[in-house]
This record gives sequence, C-alpha cells and structure tokens, in this order.
Amino acid sequence: MSRKRIWLVVSIAVLMLICASFAVFADELTIVLLSDINDSYGSTTYSQPLQDSLRYLLDFQPDLVICGGDMVAGQNIKLDEAQLRAMWQAFDATVLRPINQAGIPFAFTLGNHDGPATPKYAHERLITREFWLSHRPGLKYVDYQNFPENYSFVMKNVFFAVIDAAYSDVGIEQRSWLQAQLAGRAAKSARLRVVLGHLPLYAVAEGRNSRGDVIKDAESLYEILEQNSVDYYISGHQHAFYAGKKGNLKMIALGALGGGLRKLLGSDKPPFRAQTTLYLPHKAKEFFIITQNLAENRRLVRPEELPPAIEGVNGRLIRYDYPKIK
Repeated sequence: MSRKRIWLVVSIAVLMLICASFAVFADELTIVLLSDINDSYGSTTYSQPLQDSLRYLLDFQPDLVICGGDMVAGQNIKLDEAQLRAMWQAFDATVLRPINQAGIPFAFTLGNHDGPATPKYAHERLITREFWLSHRPGLKYVDYQNFPENYSFVMKNVFFAVIDAAYSDVGIEQRSWLQAQLAGRAAKSARLRVVLGHLPLYAVAEGRNSRGDVIKDAESLYEILEQNSVDYYISGHQHAFYAGKKGNLKMIALGALGGGLRKLLGSDKPPFRAQTTLYLPHKAKEFFIITQNLAENRRLVRPEELPPAIEGVNGRLIRYDYPKIK
C-alpha cells in the first residue's frame, strides 16, 4: 500500500473515531435554572447573587437557560407604564442580552410579578407580551401560536411545554392545549417530557402554603401530566428548593435568586439562595440535579438534607432522591 493511501486510510479512521465520539455525547444536555430573580416592587436592579449566577452560567456555557418566572418586579398597580417598561429594559440589559450574546438559548415561564393574566394587571401583561413578542427566544419550537403564555419546543430529544401559571387558575383552554401537546409526536417520541409553570402543583414553603400560591385543581392537572408520562414539572414562586415526587411525576421547586427567601415546610434549616443545574448524560432517562447553596460558597445540596416528605395545603409530596454528582 502506498504511503499516500496509508495516510488516507488513517485519516478516514481518525475522522470516524471523532464522529463516533461526537455521536456519543451529542445528546448530553445541561440546563441552568434561574427563578424569582426580581427584587422589590418597581426595581430596575438585580441582586449580587443573581449577577454572580449569571457570570457562573456564562462561564459554564450550558445548552439552555430556563427561568421559572418573576423576571421583573411588577404586580403593583402603582407602577406606571414608564416604570414597567424600564423594568423590562433592565431585565434585557442585565440578564437576557448577555445570555443571548453568549449564544445560549433562553426559555421561561411567566411569573405573577411579570403580570398575571387577570383584569387588575392587564396593563402589566400587555407590556410583558409586547416585550417578549419582540424578544422571542431562538428555540426549536413545536408550537408558539400562543407565545409567550404557552409554547413548546424540543432540545436534544427532550420535549418542553410551557404553561401560564402566573395565576392559580390554569384554565381549561390551557389544559386542553397542554394535553394536545403531550399527545403529539414530538412529546411521544422524546426521551423526556418536561412541563414548566411558575406556580407549583403543591406547596413546599412557609409563607407560600396557601390556595392562592398553588395551582387551582392541581389534582386534575397532575392526572394530565401523569397520564401523558411527563417526567418533570419545574416551578418557581415558592422561593425554596425542593425535589419532590408523586407517582411517577418528579417536581422541582426552584429556590429564589432575588429577594424573599423562604424555609421549607417542616424544616428547621434557614432559607438560602439556590441555583440548580440539570445534567442529562448520554442515553440517560433522568436528570442529575446539581443544586448549589449560594450562602455557603456554592456547596452542593444533597437530597437527604431535604425533608423526607412535605404536607402542604393541597397535597403531600415525598422527597425525590435524585441522582447527584458525587
């Protein structure tokens, strides 16, 4: 065999190895989760922990950033249109634009402080919709006809559906939309199905253990998620990290990165700011959950530190002993 032909064979072999290695890792997925990042009503500034978390994720370069809601500090009728717009401009400058410039896709669900869909805060929701319609994230959408309230997308064969749970009443139209999305080909063929909403199905934190702080008629929504093999429901609003489970549905309540930290129900441990990262290895069917306690130099929170069960105003969760990085 000539030297030229040997070089060609070796080159092809090396290329095949590189392609094979890429294929092994092509479906790995990392997601950094943010939630409840706002400060006091009308604020156009963000906490130092939130800015530290942004630097962390920009260095880390995850595949996706998801915000569980409360991106600005609205839900106050005293805020005029100029102040509402100023808050969204500050969010864009401080949070969204740096993430976009780093080439990291961004997804979100609307929170109550982003303008709940109620007549009292219709002016806030109007400005929120205006902002997001002009800043729609570059995702691989399955459906965005009702964006930003409801939309679905896929990333690395993981299906995501976003509901508008900024207010406790998640109505029949949304539930029908969600059921149709979960029955579609994109969801059925995905290796994982994730639903995002600001309010949780069940309460986990002190000061958030009320009917208005959880989704109304959570049991019927739970049945939709369970019957359609949803793997995770991710929420904000409770301002405390907890990984819980009911049936086959795993629920991740995200800690706050802004103000108003809260203790878990039944826990004697102090509240803390938390940042959560999800890691899905090659061919895995379950996320590794890496939650860092920002009050303790980003110490990893282990599932056994969480209460074994939480009994809230409308239901009981048992702890989800999630896979963790050793």
